[in-house]
Amino acid sequence: MAEILLVDDDPFTLGMTGMILEDAGLTVLTAESGPEALAKQAAAADLRLVVSDMNMPGMDGLELFQALRRQGYQRPFVLLTGDDAGPLGLAHPELDAVITKDEELAATLPELVEKLLA
Repeated sequence: MAEILLVDDDPFTLGMTGMILEDAGLTVLTAESGPEALAKQAAAADLRLVVSDMNMPGMDGLELFQALRRQGYQRPFVLLTGDDAGPLGLAHPELDAVITKDEELAATLPELVEKLLA
């Protein structure tokens, strides 16, 4: 079973997004900040993918992505944003995916994660 690290500073959104991934049969580890995510990634040997919110205080999703790469994490990274994902994805092609948190998230996120883990 895949282990996903899900990062979001909003506990409600973190819980809802976690349920979406768990309902798809995935094992989800959560963090409420970039620094917490870095610590959990370093301790989780079987972590296969990171899904992170973009806008978080202290360390945003892009800064988390860059810090994970510096730590040697080379597996897929998905950035979630409340804004239009298109421009952010074009500006940062090094990300595996950028998707908008919208009413389609319950369908698009599990499908994307399955594709990246295949």
